[in-house]
Amino acid sequence: MILIFCVVTLFYFICSLILSNGIKSYKTFSNPTGIIALPYVSVIIAVRDEEIYIENLLDSLSEQNYPSEKIEFIIIDDGSTDNTYNILSEIVTNDNRFKIIKAGKPSKGFSPKKWALNQGIKIAEGEVLIMTDGDCKMEEDWARYMAYHFKNKDVGMVLGSSPLGMSRSIWDRAMQMDSVGLDALMMSTLIVNIPFTASGRNLAIRKIAFDEIDGYNAIGQFTSGDDDLLMHAISQSAWRIVPCLEKGSEVRSPAPKGWAEFFWQRIRFASKGKAYFQLDFVKSTFRTGLLFIFFTNFIVLLSQLIFLVYQESIFLIPWLLKIVSDLFLINAYLSKTKGSLDLTYFLFNELWHALYVTVFGIIGPFTPVYWKGRRSKTDLSVQAS
Repeated sequence: MILIFCVVTLFYFICSLILSNGIKSYKTFSNPTGIIALPYVSVIIAVRDEEIYIENLLDSLSEQNYPSEKIEFIIIDDGSTDNTYNILSEIVTNDNRFKIIKAGKPSKGFSPKKWALNQGIKIAEGEVLIMTDGDCKMEEDWARYMAYHFKNKDVGMVLGSSPLGMSRSIWDRAMQMDSVGLDALMMSTLIVNIPFTASGRNLAIRKIAFDEIDGYNAIGQFTSGDDDLLMHAISQSAWRIVPCLEKGSEVRSPAPKGWAEFFWQRIRFASKGKAYFQLDFVKSTFRTGLLFIFFTNFIVLLSQLIFLVYQESIFLIPWLLKIVSDLFLINAYLSKTKGSLDLTYFLFNELWHALYVTVFGIIGPFTPVYWKGRRSKTDLSVQAS
């Protein structure tokens, strides 16, 4: 049994080396102010109950180093129950780059957030749509970095980094290293042309590409998926998807506030698990990779439990192989983005990472999603499209 465990995790290690080398060899650029032929961009943001963070977002958007005649910010209030809409209306009154609208009631077949985003996209005038969230902050050259990649006419989508955590607290540092691992997986699999995941906190899509795949119509019913399901649909088209790894292109947002919020966030992320195997536009290579990652983490968890029972160190080998694999990949990603490894919290996360991947992978598709005062059913009866 231990031999099988070691073989599986050794293959995981080899895959991590391949992905790490892909990131290391990927070329970035470093002078956003020298970009001349910038496209007209529409920054689309659906917000709900963000009165605590919305002013930070508006400050970040207002300070974008992007020609004012080539950018617009469309913010859609998604049924806020707090003071978010009033704050929006008061702050951006004198800035004609901003458009503030209300989403209204979603039509049948659409989850609230996708409906809200759709309302913004309908009035967008930009050639490129850049998406982020209401609790995010970004540096002044963010829009330039994201837009730059569309100079290549075959690029349909750009994915950017989106680390969680804004403080140096124990919780935020742990959540940041966890999110860095997800970003490393996102960017590395994209580079080897097996796109795995995406974050709605930081992505851009060419509007014509969005229209060609019929927008959110095929995935409108999902509570989540305005990011990764959209990415999977684009990946089956002729459009290329590329990463944005330049320092200054990342978007930061607060970490979940404690274990309960973390639990429901990850349930929401995992709620599409069954749909990945039902939607026709999701590639079989992704499905295989997803199963392999789940199976590897399950094996590592099992080996950890066996070690606790029998105290035989040989059962730690799969876990150690996973730690080294994850470390190589994250280090390669951080070296490219000029970030730094927080080794203490990386190792802390590795203690329980296999457990949480296994648990959320199993229960996510079967658990109702609670998010921002809304309860949504799991997506168990989706029809292949």
